[in-house]
Amino acid sequence: MIQLTSDQQRAYMSDYLENGWREERMSFSSVSLEPGYIDGRIDVEHFQMPGDGQFHFSAQSAMIWISQLGIIYGCWDNKMTKKAGEVYLRDLDIKFKRSINTTEAVRFEGFFPKHCKKQLSEGLVYYKNAQIHVEGGAFTGTASFLVPTM
Repeated sequence: MIQLTSDQQRAYMSDYLENGWREERMSFSSVSLEPGYIDGRIDVEHFQMPGDGQFHFSAQSAMIWISQLGIIYGCWDNKMTKKAGEVYLRDLDIKFKRSINTTEAVRFEGFFPKHCKKQLSEGLVYYKNAQIHVEGGAFTGTASFLVPTM
């Protein structure tokens, strides 16, 4: 087995994965909800420019904002005025079909059909396999969330 030196490791590594994601600043520009559905728009306020000179919405950032969608939807759906405790992303199965290069109003949609919501116990709701679509299907998949309600 060959042991790589620190310099050899760095030569292979992505600067973005090591440092760039820490520099990102993003926020919701809007969030709209109705029973079974949430639509959040993300503005990318700051990012590290990759070597090819074009912004790429990363898988890591997508996971953060998918989690935020689940938190907001779960709290709203359970008529909470604020988060009661930590909401957990339990499962995420996502396909990254094409790159997202826009930095304004990146659309994150979550579809929560009635059959995906289950009361596990008093004070704990589980949303299983909510459908997630990012920027018109560029990223698609399912996510499951545990939401404390007390």
